[in-house]
Amino acid sequence: MEIRRLPVAGIVILVAALMAIAVLTHPSSAMIGPFQRAHVAPVHIPGPCDGGAATPFTPTSIDIEHVRKGLPILPLGRTGDDVPGVPPVSATHTVAWDEPGPKPGSRSGLVRFNAHTWPNGAALGNEMLAKFEIGDVLTLHGGGHKLCYRVTKRVEVDGYATYDEFFAEGGPPQFAFIVCSGQRLGPGNWTKRTVWWGSPVKS
Repeated sequence: MEIRRLPVAGIVILVAALMAIAVLTHPSSAMIGPFQRAHVAPVHIPGPCDGGAATPFTPTSIDIEHVRKGLPILPLGRTGDDVPGVPPVSATHTVAWDEPGPKPGSRSGLVRFNAHTWPNGAALGNEMLAKFEIGDVLTLHGGGHKLCYRVTKRVEVDGYATYDEFFAEGGPPQFAFIVCSGQRLGPGNWTKRTVWWGSPVKS
């Protein structure tokens, strides 16, 4: 019995036809070619702001990007002039929280903070003035909760003017952080105030 050899071209065509039949009849057995794209499900890598609180909580510490982490927060009431209290003179890196105001995680309202600025540059306010900018993140911690805010605005206002926006009630959830700036004229007497504003980071 004589076995006839098929031309090489005929063999190639025959193999291609057999593979096509295999793909049509058994799609799962199809081979991935060298230039075919593989479909890979996206993988979420948790970020530092994931799991932000959706309910109000009492802040006890604060991280300020490019400045410092784990700074203590001191809840303070208002003075007789209805002005938010400030940290003790010796607490150069303690943050005061305007406790009568909204808590972080609330659905609306402005969470207000303040800190000292010193003429020798040794307080938190000095570091924030030098390093804390629009786009940076402030993170609040307390009771096992956390919430990040991204800075959306930084403004400097006259130290003698009433900055009504800082005392606004209601509105969307935000934070505002105010420190003395400009020129120091005497104890607690500065020509300017710098305020950072920010909105919660959606995780």
